[in-house]
Parts: sequence; structure tokens; C-alpha cells
Amino acid sequence: MAIEVQSSNGGDIAKRIDASIDAQGVVDLETASPPAISSTDAASAGAVAKLAKHSRSPWLASATFVTRRGLKVAGAVFIAVIFAVALLGWPMGLIDSDAARPNLMAALFLTGLVLVILEDHVGVNKSAVMLMVSASMWTFLAVSYHPQESKEAHEELQHELDHGLQDVGAIILFLLPAMGVVESIDHFDGFAVVTSVIAKAAKGRKEPLIPILSILCFFMSAVIDNLTATIVCLKLLRHAVGSDRHLRHSIGGLIVVAANAGGAWSPVGDVTTTMLWLPAKITLTNTGL
Repeated sequence: MAIEVQSSNGGDIAKRIDASIDAQGVVDLETASPPAISSTDAASAGAVAKLAKHSRSPWLASATFVTRRGLKVAGAVFIAVIFAVALLGWPMGLIDSDAARPNLMAALFLTGLVLVILEDHVGVNKSAVMLMVSASMWTFLAVSYHPQESKEAHEELQHELDHGLQDVGAIILFLLPAMGVVESIDHFDGFAVVTSVIAKAAKGRKEPLIPILSILCFFMSAVIDNLTATIVCLKLLRHAVGSDRHLRHSIGGLIVVAANAGGAWSPVGDVTTTMLWLPAKITLTNTGL
């Protein structure tokens, strides 16, 4: 069998790859003659390798596609069903059940979390997933209070909503100024000096970036809050690594771990510990002991 590969420049340049095919129609790469592809046709060579890979294991590609599509459809259907149950108020026994309601809410949250983790594989934006999950959970919770039946139930739901909005609003109002300051510093090349020092310490290699950025984030999050430290170090990582997405994801995960460890190490490194530190609920000696 001969596979035609047309070069990307649109000219009359073609490469012929001779490959022997066994009785099942699978390309035998061991007996095939090596292709004579020049360095200028790297894209064509990549296409040939991808074609050969899929011709050897078509069932694997099909199974992967079916699994991804199944996870996406199953998650979306489950979230939509819970939202419809809450919106229609039926079956009311499921909504009012004190035993089933927490389990259903936990399953809904777990479904959204799995879809967020597998965002790159299922192809669903995590923001859309969490908006759907939060809308379904809040609607389901609000219906379970029956606010239209009594004033007490309405006030209880109002208290729950106020508490939730206060928590979410506090996080948003905390993140927006932190991200704004970081973006302003980056706009005026404020990280150029730090990035240059990191690049000189790494000496053109990627491996030293892991301990450098992790240690920097650990001690930085002990002085400032861990969210701001994470944002700063991720911005430095983007400048140091560039377009290597896989390496950014790997080092970024370690940066998050280092930020949380540094924030727990210091009483002023986390929002929760700072809130406990200010009214003297915790002290350095009591925490250390």
C-alpha cells in the first residue's frame, strides 16, 4: 500500500511511503521501508505518524471517544435532571427527605468536580460546569425550605442565602484586588527582574524551575496570603516556561501545594488563620505548642 503525503507548501512535492499490509489490513511498520521525508516537511511526517498510530489501534481511539462522550453526556444529564426535579418540585418526597437530600447534593457536587478535573478530556468548560452545579444545588436547597408556605421558612432560607452570599462575596472581593495588583505589576514589567534571576538560576534548563518556584511560593505564602502567592508564582511560571503547557500544569500543581503548605505554616499566610489571629483566638505560642 502506498500513502501519499502532500507537503504543506502546496507544491508538487510528494513523499511515498511503502508499507506492507498483513491479512487483517494492519500496517506492518517493521517491514515497511523508511520514509524519505526532509526536515522542511515536519508537519507531513507528523501526519504520517498519526495515521500509522490510528491504523494500528482504531479500537483504542474509538473507545476513548466513547468514554469521553459518555462522561460528558452522563454528567450533563444528571445535573439537568436534578435541576428539573428542583424546578418542578417533584417528587416532593425526594426533596424533603433528610437522608436523601445530603447524599444527592454530595453526588451533584462530586459530578461537577469530576467534570472539572477532566475538563481537557471531556471538552466542557469548568466555569459552565460549576455554574450549572451551583444553580442546581441552590435551587434544590431553596425548594426544600418551602419558603412560600410560611414566614419562618422564608426567613430561614433568607438567612441561608445571606450566609452563602457573604462567603462568596468575601472571596471575590479578596481575589479581585489581589489579581488587579498582580496584573498591574505585570503590565509595567514588574516581574522582569525576578524572571531574569530565575532564568539565570535555571541556566536554560526546566528541571530547576520546580524547586525554585516551589520554595519561593512556600515562603511567600507564609508572609502574604496563599491565594496572592499562588497568583504571583503562576505569573512568574508563565514568563519562565513560555508555551510549554504540560510543564506549566505540572509545576503549577506543585505551586498550589507549596502555597497551601506555606499558608498553613504561618498564622498570617491564610485568610482563615488571619481571621482567627486578629481577635486573638490563636497565638503563636498556643499554635506552636
